[in-house]
Order: sequence, then C-alpha cells, then structure tokens
Amino acid sequence: MSGGLKKWLMLQMWRVQQVAQILTIVMLAVTLTLQVYSYMQWREGTLFATPYVGGLIILLVLAAAIWAFAIVWDLRLKMWREQMTVAVEKNPFTKEKMTPKELMIYRIIWLPILEQFADENPRMRASADALRRWLNRSMKEDRVAENEVNILIDYIGAAHLNLLDDKKE
Repeated sequence: MSGGLKKWLMLQMWRVQQVAQILTIVMLAVTLTLQVYSYMQWREGTLFATPYVGGLIILLVLAAAIWAFAIVWDLRLKMWREQMTVAVEKNPFTKEKMTPKELMIYRIIWLPILEQFADENPRMRASADALRRWLNRSMKEDRVAENEVNILIDYIGAAHLNLLDDKKE
C-alpha cells in the first residue's frame, strides 16, 4: 500500500464512484417501475397484467425518459462545460503543483536551456533561479512526486546522470 491509508481509501472511493452513477440510475428506474406498477389499478386485462411484461414496459419508458433528459442536459444545457471548469479550478496540478513528468521535463530540458543563456542575459538568470526554486520546492513539498520522479529516472535509464542533483541551490 504505497501512499498510505488515505490513498488506499481514495482508491476505494474512486472504484465505487466509477459504477455509482450507472447503478444509481438502474436502481432508481427499478424502484420507480415497481412503485408505478403497484399503483396501476387498471392493469388487469391489459398488456400490463403480468409484472414481467408490465414492469418491463414501465422500465423501458423510464429509461427512455432518463435518456431524453440526459440528451437535453448534454446538448442544450451543456452543464458538462461548467463541471469541467470547476474540476480544473479545484485541481492543484493545473495551478501551483507539478506532476512528476513536468518536474523531469523542466529539470532536464528547460532549466539547462535557461542557464545556457543566463550568462548573457540577467533576465534569463532570474528566470532560471525562479524555476530552480519552484522545482526544488515542488520536490520537497510532495514526497510522492519525488518518489515518482526517481521511478521515472530509473525508467528512462538515466540514474547515472544525476539529473536531479542541484548544485546551485
């Protein structure tokens, strides 16, 4: 269980959430079908007389109604756009935090480029120093990211290059 109890609990919650929406709709439709069927007093002598046929017809009507509402929700109301906006705003990795791949890319590609031009341009030196501080802070604050970066270094086979040794702190 790498990451601890909190990560394990979040993984279990994520697994349940993956099926929760579909199961909720199915259970809602079945519950409504059974309730509606039990209140139908006029069902005798019609197609709805047996619970297997009558219940199935009611279930199909409810499924069609839910599907029609979902299509209106998607195509007309476009609520998913606002949902994605909120998801991006609440995600720390879209603002201040860096993913392990970003840490690697900035450390082994962009920081050396900035430092190459830093001797000629003081603004480049300031940018390189700011980037180095951000990278170091990101690594110190997030031990999981630090571990993932080390896994990435092993994956690309560059452990011997000491890509993350920062002698200019």
